[in-house]
Amino acid sequence: MAYINQPPDLRTIQADMDSRIRKLETAVRFTAPSVTTDPVNARKGDIWLNTTSNLLKALDNNGNIRIITWV
Repeated sequence: MAYINQPPDLRTIQADMDSRIRKLETAVRFTAPSVTTDPVNARKGDIWLNTTSNLLKALDNNGNIRIITWV
């Protein structure tokens, strides 16, 4: 008997969604490295916390260092 493109049952869909949500909830969080001076060899997209100036900084796609402010 051939198996012809039958949609997955509801139980399979729910199990897949539950698995994806659990992965999101238990994922390792990103942390910005703490440094005392800005890195000289930073790559586009890098982010770091300068502990001397207490500023969160990032290198944008144009090669400019941006200061990220938070409230």
